[in-house]
Amino acid sequence: MINYNDLFVSSVAMLGSASAFAVAVGPWREPYRLRTIAMVVDRYGMTAARAVWISIALISLSAGVSIARGIRPGFAQPSSTPADAAQ
Repeated sequence: MINYNDLFVSSVAMLGSASAFAVAVGPWREPYRLRTIAMVVDRYGMTAARAVWISIALISLSAGVSIARGIRPGFAQPSSTPADAAQ
């Protein structure tokens, strides 16, 4: 059974992954002015900052795929009916 909320959240995670990958391989300089990324650039260089963006992309992609497949921790099982969720 498809849970449309999970599908939406996984789509957002995958779009975030695509955006982070585009930043890593693209010609943009503005995302590298973000505070944390700028500190990585200052300390380790642009190659390390690109690696940070790629790692963000990979983490987001794996999260999106996991959510779409319905993989979740044991304590986070969805309720069976909407009435159960309200309690």
